[in-house]
Amino acid sequence: MDDDEVEHVEHFRYKQDLQRKLTVTSVVGLGFTLMGVPFGLSSTLWISLVDGGSVTILYGWLVVGFFSLCVVLSLSEIIAKFPTAGGVYHFSAILSHEKYSLISSWFTGWFLLIGNWTYAVSILFSGSQFILSIFGLKDVYYKQDMLFVLGVYFIMLTLVGFINYKFSRHLERINKLCIFWSIGTVIVIGILLLIFAKKTNSASHILTHFDNSRSGWPDPLAFMVGMQSSCFTLTGYGMLFSMTDEVKRPEKNMPKGAVSAVSMAVLQGLFFIVPVLIILPSLTVLLDSNPEIMPIDLVFKTATQSYVVSFLLIVLLIGTVMFQAIGALTTASRSTYVFARDGGLPFKEIWTQVDSVEEYTLPKNALFLSMAVIAVFSFLALISPSAFNAFMGASVVSLALANGIPILCLMLNKRKKIKGSAFRLKYFGWIINALSVAWVFLSFFILCLPPVIKDISWRNMNYASVVLVILAIIALIGYKTWGANVFTGPLLDTDYLELHNMEAQARKHDDSMSQKPGALDPETAHEDTDGLGEQVQNTVQIKTGLEETSEKHAAASSSMPDKLTPEDVDEILASGNLEDNDQFEGSDEEYDRISDRNNNSSSTRSSTVSLDKVNRIIFDATSENK
Repeated sequence: MDDDEVEHVEHFRYKQDLQRKLTVTSVVGLGFTLMGVPFGLSSTLWISLVDGGSVTILYGWLVVGFFSLCVVLSLSEIIAKFPTAGGVYHFSAILSHEKYSLISSWFTGWFLLIGNWTYAVSILFSGSQFILSIFGLKDVYYKQDMLFVLGVYFIMLTLVGFINYKFSRHLERINKLCIFWSIGTVIVIGILLLIFAKKTNSASHILTHFDNSRSGWPDPLAFMVGMQSSCFTLTGYGMLFSMTDEVKRPEKNMPKGAVSAVSMAVLQGLFFIVPVLIILPSLTVLLDSNPEIMPIDLVFKTATQSYVVSFLLIVLLIGTVMFQAIGALTTASRSTYVFARDGGLPFKEIWTQVDSVEEYTLPKNALFLSMAVIAVFSFLALISPSAFNAFMGASVVSLALANGIPILCLMLNKRKKIKGSAFRLKYFGWIINALSVAWVFLSFFILCLPPVIKDISWRNMNYASVVLVILAIIALIGYKTWGANVFTGPLLDTDYLELHNMEAQARKHDDSMSQKPGALDPETAHEDTDGLGEQVQNTVQIKTGLEETSEKHAAASSSMPDKLTPEDVDEILASGNLEDNDQFEGSDEEYDRISDRNNNSSSTRSSTVSLDKVNRIIFDATSENK
C-alpha cells in the first residue's frame, strides 16, 4: 500500500491548555460569524454600485465565491494533516524549504495577526457607522460625527469583549445561534423587500445592466475592482483555524466546518443579492443623494417606502454585525495567544497565560491585548481618515497573503508533505492549489486599487499597498533584531513522525515479503538468499529503531488497544491512562468524558496508527523471513 493511502495526522508538542468543546456545527457557525455575509455585502455595497452595478454585484460574487472555495479547500487539506491553532503560519513553516521555514512562518504569522486585529477594527467601525446611519432614514441631510462613531465603536468593543470574557463557555451556543440569525436575516429581508417593493427590475436588467459611469476605470477593470465588495465579505475563513485547539477531532471537523461555512456563505450571499437586485433603485438615488448614508439604508427606505420596515431590516443587520464582531475578537485573541506561544510576541509569558473564567479556560491576557490594539487603531480615524482606510484595506490584503503563502509552499514541495491527509483533494489537488495561488495574487492586485479614479486625489487614494509594505519592513526589522533568536515556529512531535515513518517502511517491507515466490529457482537461489538476508537485516534495524523510539510511549501503548470503542470507555476512565492521540470510535459525548480527564495531553488528537500495530507488522514480516 502506498504511503499516500494511509491516513496520518501530525502531532505537535504543545500542552493542551484550552478545552476542546467546539463541534463541527460550531465551526460552521463561527465561519458564518466571521464572514457575516448580509452585513458584509451591505456595508461595502457602494463599491460594486460604483464599479458596474448589478452585473458586478451578481457575477462578482460568483467569481469570488468560486475562488474562495478553492482557497478553503486547499487550506482544509493542510489543516487535516497538521491540525494546529497556528494555522497558516504553522503551515508555511512546515511546507517551506527548511532554509526558509522560520522566516516564512514569521512573515505569515505577522500578516495573520495584523489581519486579525485590523479585520476586527473594520467590522466594529463599519458597524458603528451603520448603526448611526439609521438617523439618515428620517433626516436626508444627516452628517456623521466622528466622535459619535467612535463612541458607538467603544461601546461595541466593550460589549463584545465582555461576551468573549464572561461567556466563552457559551461559544458553542453563540456560534449555532449565529447560523439561525444570519440565515433568518436573509430570508426576512428577501421576503419583506419583495412584499413591500413598489417597483421591480426585469431579469434582463439584473443580468446585463452595467453602469460604470462613476468610477473612471475601463469596464473590465471596473468589474474587477468592484469585486472588492465580495472580497471584503468572503475573507474571514482563514481566521477559523486559530480555533483548532478548542475543536473536537480537529483533523476531521476543521476541514468539514471550514468548507461547509464558505459553501453556505456563497449560497447565502446569492439569496441576499437577488432580492436586492430585483428591487434595486436607480444609482442616482443610491450614490448621488447623500454619501453619508449607506446605500443599503436607502435601498430599504426607497424600496419599502416604510420607515418601520426599513428600521426592522436594519436591526436584523445590526444583529449580524454584533455576531461578526464577537467572532472576530475571539479569533484575534486566539491568534495572539498562539503566535505569542511560539515566541512571535515579546513578553510571551503574559500573553500565553490561560485562566479559567466561568468554568471555561481562555487566554485572558491575549484577549485584553487584542482589545487594546483594536482600541488604539480606531484613533487613526480621528488623526487621518485616509490612513485609517488604508489600514482597513491592508487587513484584507494581509489575510489574503497569509492564506496564499502556505498553499504556494505546498506546490513548491510538489504536495509531498501532505500525503496521508485526512481530507484529500486527490487528483484535483494541483488544479485547486494553482487556482488558489493565482487568485491570491489577483486579489492582492484588486484590493490595492482605488474604487474610483475619476477626480482622484491624495485623500481618496488607496494606500493599502503602502501600509502593507511598511508592515512588511517592520516585520523584517523585527525578525532580524529579535525574532530570529526567540521565534520557534511550530513544534512538531518528531517522535510520532519517526514512528510513522518506521511503520510505513515496515509496511513496504511486509508487502515485498508477500510477493516472494513459494519456492526458489535453484539457479537464482543464491541471489534470493542474499536478498532475503538483507531484508531480514533491514527488519531487525527497523525493529531496533522502533524500540528506541517507543520508550517514551511504552507505558501508554502497552495498556491501550489498537482502537478505542465505546465499550472501552469505562475501563479507560477508571485507569486514567489515555493518550490524546489514540483513536476513538465512539460518540462526541463519550469523547468528552475521556478528554475531560486528559486536558493536559501534550498534542493534538489524530488517527495515527498505534504502536502495537507497527510491532505486529514487523513481527509478521520477520516471521515470514524465518
